[in-house]
Amino acid sequence: MARISYVDRGEMPADKRELLDTLSNEDGDETNRNHSLSGGTLNVYRAIGRNVDLLEGFRRYGSLVWQESGLSPHERELVILATAYHAETAYEWQQHVRVALDEGMDPQRILAISREELERLEPAHAALVEYVEQFVGGAVDDATHERLSQHYSDGVIVGVGMLAGCYLGLARVLQALEVDLEREFVGWDLENW
Repeated sequence: MARISYVDRGEMPADKRELLDTLSNEDGDETNRNHSLSGGTLNVYRAIGRNVDLLEGFRRYGSLVWQESGLSPHERELVILATAYHAETAYEWQQHVRVALDEGMDPQRILAISREELERLEPAHAALVEYVEQFVGGAVDDATHERLSQHYSDGVIVGVGMLAGCYLGLARVLQALEVDLEREFVGWDLENW
């Protein structure tokens, strides 16, 4: 059970209620939506919604790093899943397994992260996951940075750090508040998918 109460849509100012909608519920061209995070309101937004201004800013920032990191959708999800796995946050893992699969990612690539079998990934993607593991741990060594820089530009490396940092910060908030999953945990091994 969460340590704080979740905000309900009716408690939000009318002009801010859309902040509780998932990204795929936002206005815009439905053909550009590549994932199915829709239907209902996610507990992450209901928890952060206790501070409407922070939720609004977080949504803007999260959308920016999601869209402007310089990564493809599969690379973006590898970064987020690696962050979730190494930060040990089931909530982020749960949501982004869904997004990754909706983006067409092979479940075996997702399992390569949670089984720590990076040799199953192509070298650029293995470098991404290894970099994120060290990033979450608090120190990226020179060799790991160099491996990543063989595949990605400096600007994309900044994007990787900003994306991983956004989701690492969110992971710590989710853990501190003990935000509940909306459904049964998919499992680190996807055993409940």
